[in-house]
Amino acid sequence: MPLPRFDRLPVGTRAAILAVARAHFARDGENAASFNQIIAEAGISKTSAYHYFDGKDDLFGAVVADAADRMFTALGPWIDVETEDELWEQVTAGTTRLMAHLRDHPDDRAVLAGRPHPGGDGSSWIHRLVANGLRINLIDPYPNAELITVATVGVFEALDTWALDHPSELGHSVTDTLTLFLARLWNTAPKARSEK
Repeated sequence: MPLPRFDRLPVGTRAAILAVARAHFARDGENAASFNQIIAEAGISKTSAYHYFDGKDDLFGAVVADAADRMFTALGPWIDVETEDELWEQVTAGTTRLMAHLRDHPDDRAVLAGRPHPGGDGSSWIHRLVANGLRINLIDPYPNAELITVATVGVFEALDTWALDHPSELGHSVTDTLTLFLARLWNTAPKARSEK
């Protein structure tokens, strides 16, 4: 992660540095991207760069964290609902926003592809979703509510990994597949999404 001096830079400067680095890492890959070329294009000296990052790996970690934050912003917060229809609508809307973001921001998709699932806000979103589904009796807690939550996180992680590696599939098929998998896991019937 970036060193404290990076966090003290103006927001616009941080964003510009990360944007340049994201473009290089997306185009060239983590290993082939040149730290020297990135910092030169970002307009910072090598000395300054080492005040902000321990090196290329540290910069790449910051780019991945930033891409994950942007992805979670696109997803939006989980808002508790009172009905099954509202829950499925929110799952569908969040997934649709997320897939649109990845489709519209291929550099984010490229730097996140192949990385371990970022967890963080996404994991919190999934935990809130499951808790809400249990509360409104949409989700069958058998055999164990905690295990259902872990399995649900696993479904999201598997589908996220697949979607990041298959950018041509970033559309309704991902949303429909997710709702089908969740309905099967939760032992419930999914609502038809294509009619809405």
